[in-house]
Amino acid sequence: MPQTERNHDRDSRERERLRRQREARRRAQRKKALILRGVVFGLLIAVLIVVTMIIGNLTRRQGSLKKDTAAGTTSAAATADTGDGQTGTVSTAADTGADADTASDAAAVQETAAVAASSARATDNPSTKEEALASAQFFAAQYDYDRAIAAIQNFNGYDADTDLTAAIDEYTATKASCSPVDVTSVGHVFFHSLLNDDRGLRTDIVGSDRAWRNDAAMTTVVEFDNMVQQMYDAGYVMVSLDDICIKTKNEDGSVSVQPNNSLMLPPGKKPLIMSEDDLSYYHTYGIGTQGYATKMVLDENGEVKCEYTDENGETKIGDYDMVPRIDTFVKEHPDFSYKGAKPTVALTGYNGVFGYRTNDYYKDINNEHLDQDQIEWLQDHPDFDWDKDVADATAIADAMKANGWTFASHTYGHWNASTHSAEQLQTDNERWMTCNHNIVGDIDKIIFAFGGDIGTVGGYTADNDKFQYFKSQGYVIYCNVDAHIGWTEFGPDYVRTGRVPLDGFAMYQAMTPEGGSHGTYAKDFEILGISNVESFFNQYRITPIESE
Repeated sequence: MPQTERNHDRDSRERERLRRQREARRRAQRKKALILRGVVFGLLIAVLIVVTMIIGNLTRRQGSLKKDTAAGTTSAAATADTGDGQTGTVSTAADTGADADTASDAAAVQETAAVAASSARATDNPSTKEEALASAQFFAAQYDYDRAIAAIQNFNGYDADTDLTAAIDEYTATKASCSPVDVTSVGHVFFHSLLNDDRGLRTDIVGSDRAWRNDAAMTTVVEFDNMVQQMYDAGYVMVSLDDICIKTKNEDGSVSVQPNNSLMLPPGKKPLIMSEDDLSYYHTYGIGTQGYATKMVLDENGEVKCEYTDENGETKIGDYDMVPRIDTFVKEHPDFSYKGAKPTVALTGYNGVFGYRTNDYYKDINNEHLDQDQIEWLQDHPDFDWDKDVADATAIADAMKANGWTFASHTYGHWNASTHSAEQLQTDNERWMTCNHNIVGDIDKIIFAFGGDIGTVGGYTADNDKFQYFKSQGYVIYCNVDAHIGWTEFGPDYVRTGRVPLDGFAMYQAMTPEGGSHGTYAKDFEILGISNVESFFNQYRITPIESE
């Protein structure tokens, strides 16, 4: 081989050797870099785990209420209709351009979810530290700080645990920040049974008369969900009618009443009373043809739900009326309920209650008091068992009472108390007791049908024979209808509240400047924090809407 070729070959081998060395060094450097990144990544993961554990521990020691109030943030949500009365909520940031606000809202949502999850574990006698913290968190979220503190103190050895003692200090401080609300001006809103679809508003399906009645007095589930969400976002908290007053039984058996000045809420929270009328699923509701639920049932978990027949004739069980929808909302937002309070349900008796035909007249199809609707229903249900309906309705009432709901008379026959005599009201009340007392037990509330009161503004007097009769029957709380939110009157032996409807008529008036009652309802809705009614107002409503 010539010398030049040998030199070239040697140079080539040398260049190849150097190339391989450089490649080996690069591989070694890449390997070291990968190892270093792996180590750094592992350290970051470890740090994140530690931070998450610290945040989780802090979260368990904080009620969602204090954080929401201190941060001044709420979760804005829009209700989305899924087509069969079941809705979800879509959270939105108040300012999409503010990262800090978005993060704060997300944290508030996460913490609310954590409190909601803790409700299933809430107990007054916790057996573990985690159970004690979860229980206290849930009780504090519903403003029962004494119960939250007691739950921790009921855990053996709490005083030696810094997390538990810190939680007690926090709940003590939060309680100290609360102030008494003015129970003489608590707003009271009410609904009827909800429409799960549009059938009840369409004249081509139910006729003009029924559509007009539904249009004026009823609310759809989408409208209901939007208004409840907005009231919650505005800081409202449900309280019971019993929460606003102190009732004292005297030696002679009479009852004295005074305002409850110990109803305490944190800054930014406002009390609200809610009620529902006519929870009977009357024959006039179409029994599955107008979009109403057909009856209330207990699901496999013993929770109150509703049976509903949709537009395709399919029967479903779920949140198809106010009771289960409120129960579910409170599960997701425990701070919407003051110490577990739920609304009051006003019941008539002539068609039974909760969709069960519990009026004893149904026991005999030949009873002279039955009307044509009742007779036809019995003919369509030859296997009807009155005793079973009473037992089923009683189980519903018991489950509701255990879950914070209360009951009121709405008169047996849905009578206007203003236009009936004391003697007639006595006969009617006796029928109510015959049909309903065995199901719901003792009551001391009457919610007047049509809002027809038994006395004028200025107080019930000793010469008011209607009041004297109802008082003799144990009634203490009286509710009429008043378009001015917050009207409340305390007498020495009664309390009377004015209720504002959140129905088709009220929504239409609030959103329509030319409506005859626009000023009144627009102000009510503004106070309640309800806005943009037109965005969820049902498209099938026939306007203008006149009062029923």
